[in-house]
Amino acid sequence: METWRTEALIALLSDSSAREDERDDAAMALCASDDPRARAVLLRLAGDPGTEYLVAASAGESLGEIAARTTALEAAEIALLRPDARTEYHAACRQYSQDHQGH
Repeated sequence: METWRTEALIALLSDSSAREDERDDAAMALCASDDPRARAVLLRLAGDPGTEYLVAASAGESLGEIAARTTALEAAEIALLRPDARTEYHAACRQYSQDHQGH
């Protein structure tokens, strides 16, 4: 993913005044970014009790896809995730692994 696109998605996701559906779309789209800033903002929102359920769950899912493709989160990072985001993180990791077996 291009740097400018990652930056725009991070800005949208970090904007608490943006519509929830737009923030959710941004969280989902960031799964394609290998930029450490994307991972950091997804981790922050997936662990924040004030983040909307849909956004936190999507952040967890994107973290799972990024982790499965690159490097898994540390146990301490996983422990920081809200339960809904943690569930999505693990499900995305499993799904990515199943989808890419034998490739």
